Amino acid sequence: MKLLDLKIDKLFDIFNHEINYNQDERITIITAPNGYGKTMTLKIIYNLFNRRFNFFTRLVFEKIIFTFDNKNSIEIIKEVNSDSTLIKFILKENNKDMDSFEYPSKELVSQLRRGMPSRQIEEYMPNSLERTSPNEWRNKLTDEVLSFEEAIYQYNDYIPEHIMKRFDIDIPEAFIFIINELEVYFIQEQRLILREPISDKFRREVVITDTIEKYSQELSQKMKKTIGEYAQVTQSLDSSFPKRLFQGNTLDIDAEVLRNKLQSLQEERKKTSEYGLLKLDEDTFFQEDEINDSDTRVLSLYIADSKEKLAVFSSLVNKIELFTKILNERRFNFKSIEIDKEKGFVFKSQNGSILELTELSSGEQHEVVLLFELLFKATENSLVLIDEPEISLHVVWQKEFLNDIKEIIKLKNIDIVIATHSPQIINERWDLTVNLEDSKIE
Repeated sequence: MKLLDLKIDKLFDIFNHEINYNQDERITIITAPNGYGKTMTLKIIYNLFNRRFNFFTRLVFEKIIFTFDNKNSIEIIKEVNSDSTLIKFILKENNKDMDSFEYPSKELVSQLRRGMPSRQIEEYMPNSLERTSPNEWRNKLTDEVLSFEEAIYQYNDYIPEHIMKRFDIDIPEAFIFIINELEVYFIQEQRLILREPISDKFRREVVITDTIEKYSQELSQKMKKTIGEYAQVTQSLDSSFPKRLFQGNTLDIDAEVLRNKLQSLQEERKKTSEYGLLKLDEDTFFQEDEINDSDTRVLSLYIADSKEKLAVFSSLVNKIELFTKILNERRFNFKSIEIDKEKGFVFKSQNGSILELTELSSGEQHEVVLLFELLFKATENSLVLIDEPEISLHVVWQKEFLNDIKEIIKLKNIDIVIATHSPQIINERWDLTVNLEDSKIE
């Protein structure tokens, strides 16, 4: 399922926006001066598909319509009166109402009040949240002011599961199916710092870490996990090799064809070994030896097994290859990136000395983090939202950005929506843009 169109009526009580998403090149660029709602359009998509319905109670709008390529649409209507705010979610097929639900329901509000007195928020919430009035809290890290309901849903990771179960929202199955059909990943403007909640019986706090260091650790973990999967596949195939060989289910292949296939395998092993995932001399065959007719059955099965083993690495190697290619060939002039299964990624200066990851400039860190999220964190076939990719990037790097994105789309099979101020990011591709400044102002 793909998102075709997004309409927003009376955003901030001012703008009527309509965004048609590019289906051919799978890149849509949203541009406008500050204050028109570029970032907010990304947040609208992200919060719907991540079931953060409380977001819409705070957003100032009248109506939002999502249109998809499967003839379905979702309409979100906001109703505000003197004592409450109600959000209606309506699922339509061919413009006919199919199902609907409301947020917050009267039952939910009643459960919230009855199930957890507001004073209990202080018992479970991190120290970064302080109470400012009987029913309001302020996040000291962001200055965001939260109501009772907002605090519960924004910080539900801190609240015991048995309590949060009382507040489950009854969403119709048809809605769940549509929302699950499209995975949305949001790369936000603040990318270099991660704030992660930690809550147990000993402490409740938010831990702040450098994103680049966290992602380096994640790459190491991905590599080790893949090596483990390779070992399992290898053990399974090797243990059954004699039985499968004597069953005679493999085809005899011409000796020259086998030699070419062995050469191809060796090249694939070499590429995999460059990133420390496989030893180059592991499980190899000496191609200089003469291949006799009697050997062809053994070798054909050996090649088939080897390809199945190496396939475990294929996706990860392709991502690492593009990741390092972009950074080493198009970005860093006086530094280079190397991949290490223990450390993740390592940066070296021209003279070969190893650099601390946080010694990279802010622009370099932004580039590494952005590429890592696109290649290793966003899932295939997802919709990826990128807010202001130009932050801290040199103009030359900005001009290369769309070329990088096209290669990533080809590899990951994803759709991308970009919100930007930068004409260098657009780089003459104005045909991919939607200018919110052209929207009707009421």
